[in-house]
This record gives sequence, structure tokens and C-alpha cells, in this order.
Amino acid sequence: MSVFTKNVILYADDDQDDLMLIKDAFKKYSSSIEVVTVENGNEALRYLNSLSHVDSLPCLVILDINMPLLNGKEVLKELRNNARFKKVPVVLFSTSSNYYEKKFAENYNAGFIAKPMGMDELEKITDKFIEQCGDEVRNGVHVKTSDEQN
Repeated sequence: MSVFTKNVILYADDDQDDLMLIKDAFKKYSSSIEVVTVENGNEALRYLNSLSHVDSLPCLVILDINMPLLNGKEVLKELRNNARFKKVPVVLFSTSSNYYEKKFAENYNAGFIAKPMGMDELEKITDKFIEQCGDEVRNGVHVKTSDEQN
């Protein structure tokens, strides 16, 4: 018997409202995606390092750039310097759309998405996040209809 496990997206952000909004925005994918949230870069690395070698790695890591203790860019550097996490898709997520932030992400083989202004934009951005995941994840993602979400 095959046991289906959800794909995990790890989201690190120090803003409680943003954490809640992202979790809500991913509800339409809740049958195939689980969003794990942490409040800073140290917690993100702690979570990733706690995974055993038999655990599946997250299909995506979303990092707010501006966080206390360890910011998103520092976490990205750590991930790219660790052979185990080197190929995990990462997106830097920021209120800024600064060219240098985008270039930094590109240099570390990561995506860059500016934080949206409203919920409509946020729901579209969840689709962009899913696009960052591998083909197997993208092809297996089930979008819940509005009836299934309620």
C-alpha cells in the first residue's frame, strides 16, 4: 500500500501577518502541499538540518529577505554551500523589487518574487511559487475547488 505524503514548502518570515497570508493563499493546494512556517533564518536552517536523510526535502524554500538573526540572503548562501540543500528550489520574497536583490537571487540560483499588495495578487503569486518546484511536484499538485476548500 502506497502512503501519499504531501510536498512541503518551507516559508521563513518574521511578519506574522505575512506567514498567515501565505498559509491561507496555499489552501487551494492543501491536498498536495503543506506549508511549514518559521519566523527567522535560524529556524529555517534548524528545520532543514533536522530532516533525516530519509525525509523528503522541501519542494521549495521561500525566504523573506529582511529577517532578524539571519536574513534570507544569508540563509540562501548557507543552503547553496551545503551539498544536501544545493539543489532545493529557493525563492527570495521581499517588499522590495530592487535590481540588486534580484541579481543576488540569480547569482545564487534562486528565484525572486516581490511581495504583493493584496490577496488577489497573493493568490497569483502562489502559482508562481508552485512553478519554482520540480516537474514532479508541479504535475502532482491538485488545486482544490472552492467547494472543496470550505
